[in-house]
Amino acid sequence: MQYELIPNSSVGVITDTSPVFRDVKDTFAVSFILPEPGEYIALFRDESGTEYRASIKDGAAKVPKQLLTKEQRIGLTVCKITDEAIEQTWECPTLKVGTFLSLRQTQWQITVGADDKELYARLASIEREHAKRGAEYAALLDAFDALQAEFSRHKASAEQAAQEYAERQNELIKALASVKSANETLAAEYNKAIGVINDLSERVNALEKHYDPTLIK
Repeated sequence: MQYELIPNSSVGVITDTSPVFRDVKDTFAVSFILPEPGEYIALFRDESGTEYRASIKDGAAKVPKQLLTKEQRIGLTVCKITDEAIEQTWECPTLKVGTFLSLRQTQWQITVGADDKELYARLASIEREHAKRGAEYAALLDAFDALQAEFSRHKASAEQAAQEYAERQNELIKALASVKSANETLAAEYNKAIGVINDLSERVNALEKHYDPTLIK
């Protein structure tokens, strides 16, 4: 019996359905294809929900003897442990504990043509593809988040530039208004000066017109 823990997923699939028979040491060993090196434990659960822990060493874990006392289905969860904390878990198909004689029954039956190996192989392929798509989707989400963050940065930069432009435009408008006011003041003073000059010119002309040289020696 062999399980494969699918990378980037929370599912374990059966890749080898060969039954495991009790050996002389009164134990069953279930093997695993692990996604990467590390510390892994297998959690076996009986039908009442009682959980038993077994370490996975050299890619295999021994089924606890307490589960080998009657016919029942056994739940299986595999955990990767880092610094005594659970880093990731995989839910695996259940195991079935049965007697050897029950496996030798001669009753005839008709089932679907595909055998268990084909079904489990197909299930493993589907789970791998699902995990691959999940990883690709996660990568797309990361890329979208990065693009969204970049868009937000550009938007904030554009808004800041627009605000600075508006403030600068207001400053230039005020400066232009000040220059215009100064020009208007200069023009008014210039017109006054022209008026004074014109008045003086008229007076000079009048003086020259009535000028009497005999009055000046």
